[in-house]
Amino acid sequence: MTASMHHDDTLTRGLALPIAIRSVQARNLILFLAFVVFLAVAAQFVSSTTALKLTLWISFSICALSLDFVWGKAGIFSFGQNAVFGLGGYAYAVIALNFFPDSQETISALLGAGLVGAISSALLGYFLFYGRLSDVYLSIVTLAVTLIIYTVLASTAGPEYHIGEALLGGFNGIPSLPGIAFPTVLGMGGTELSIRQLLTFSILFAAAIYFLLQLLVRSRFGLVIEGLGSNELRMELLGYDVRRLKLTAFTIGGLIAGLGGGLFAAWGTFVNPSVFSLAQAATVVVWVMVGGRGSLLGAFVGVFIVQSAADAADFVVTEQTPLLVGLLLVGVVMLMPDGIVRTLARWMKVRGNRPREFWARRMTRKEGHVSTATDRRLSVADIAKHFGGVHVLRGITATFGDHPIHAIIGPNGAGKSTFFNILTGRHRPDRGRVILNGFDVSKLPTFRRCRQGLGIKMQVPCIFPDLTVRENMQLATLISKDAQDTHDILQRVGLSQRVDEVGRNLSHGEQQWLEIALLLVQNPSVLLLDEPGAGMGEEDKRQTIALIHSLSSQHTLIVVEHDMEFIRALSAPVLMLHQGIVFRSGAFDELVRDDAVIDAYLGRRSHAA
Repeated sequence: MTASMHHDDTLTRGLALPIAIRSVQARNLILFLAFVVFLAVAAQFVSSTTALKLTLWISFSICALSLDFVWGKAGIFSFGQNAVFGLGGYAYAVIALNFFPDSQETISALLGAGLVGAISSALLGYFLFYGRLSDVYLSIVTLAVTLIIYTVLASTAGPEYHIGEALLGGFNGIPSLPGIAFPTVLGMGGTELSIRQLLTFSILFAAAIYFLLQLLVRSRFGLVIEGLGSNELRMELLGYDVRRLKLTAFTIGGLIAGLGGGLFAAWGTFVNPSVFSLAQAATVVVWVMVGGRGSLLGAFVGVFIVQSAADAADFVVTEQTPLLVGLLLVGVVMLMPDGIVRTLARWMKVRGNRPREFWARRMTRKEGHVSTATDRRLSVADIAKHFGGVHVLRGITATFGDHPIHAIIGPNGAGKSTFFNILTGRHRPDRGRVILNGFDVSKLPTFRRCRQGLGIKMQVPCIFPDLTVRENMQLATLISKDAQDTHDILQRVGLSQRVDEVGRNLSHGEQQWLEIALLLVQNPSVLLLDEPGAGMGEEDKRQTIALIHSLSSQHTLIVVEHDMEFIRALSAPVLMLHQGIVFRSGAFDELVRDDAVIDAYLGRRSHAA
């Protein structure tokens, strides 16, 4: 096949794919609407007891949906969704009791519950994410906040604890709440919905939230959030502000949980602090795990299966519901670790939320694109760094850019990793400056350095393992103001035939090349490559060395590597670190003949060999 024929075939697929996707999306939308209409009609024929139960489960499902998005998509494990759910219930109660007597509607109270959920999540998320708490501490803090709210609201029993006409009531809660009532329009509305009408409303309400959330996760923003959940570090290394993204996702999750809490309060016409209990917080996690984290639909499936099992448990063993539900969770985790929905989808060979139409558009060629990277220099001046009483770096000064390729070597403990982390912005120096393309970036975070023209490849392949090669490249393209032709880049690294392969299924060498491709999309002026040959076979190493040489005409490359044969093949000036200082620098052949270098790093025996 000639190059022109291959190009024509690529364009044909690029034109045909959006049409096929629109056809699939239209069919799925019709099936979804038909299913929702069926449920809404069927709701009119169930008993009052069943209608009450199903409405309760739907409110729980909305809460589970919020955690499914926050945890399953954005990768933020939080015990706080249940707390936001409860705050939404209290917000509905306060707004409804104060305004329903005059307005005769509670839709504003329901929407207000969602607003309170979003605001409370935004406030909490700001301190969590901009305080850079690790995942473990974040989950602990959200659980602690849940228990604090429980304790505070349980202590508000006196008449002095009120918000307008709403008495908080302590552990007894707030009773006698109005149910869902629409505004009076054309002589309709103004009265509370009946039990079956409330079920119908709940079905339509939950379906609307689910549909809008599906639109969100299938958008470009959804791909970004999915990338955040797949590999937060790589997102930052591509130039994304991960703290702002996590705060946005957490706020959206809070909005959804608040709406669910409002529906819960309208269902029971009552809310009390038990909704903030530890057991309830854990149950939300169980719902999501059973249904399938990240599937969205799994939130509904998980609630209906777990709650059905809990109801049936009372008929099997009296007062042993937690035991049987726990056994159900263990069984699902053992047999279906991805949850019920994801496992069934895999069995039926359904591929989740892919593809997105805009991927096809952005993966086509951009003819005539010219690289705009000009200044390609990185320098450090008197860099020092200590951890406690250990001085790891003690005044390093160096300039990279006079030669297209530079190599950094040094024995274990020489300070290479710390120096690399200071160049990338993961550590701040105690003294000295880092200059990138003439700008002082010493105090800039990692993502801003990447936006200034720094490309960073980590020692262990840092890609998005749950996404395809195409999706990996799309994430790099979305954040770049100077995005390069992804087709040419994938050809350059040898992955043009693997665009639909999931990242984790690539070989180790291919994952290394994909990570380099992610950098090349953004056309950085300086590339930092941390052990690009690590874990590769000899043939893959030769291809990687050839790739590095081919890139040297457009980029400055700084390679940190242990493999001396790899370093020799680069034909690059070498900087050797030892005991936190620049021990030697010069050509490779000069260093390997230096007795001090041999003693400090190479070793007499290996040198003789």
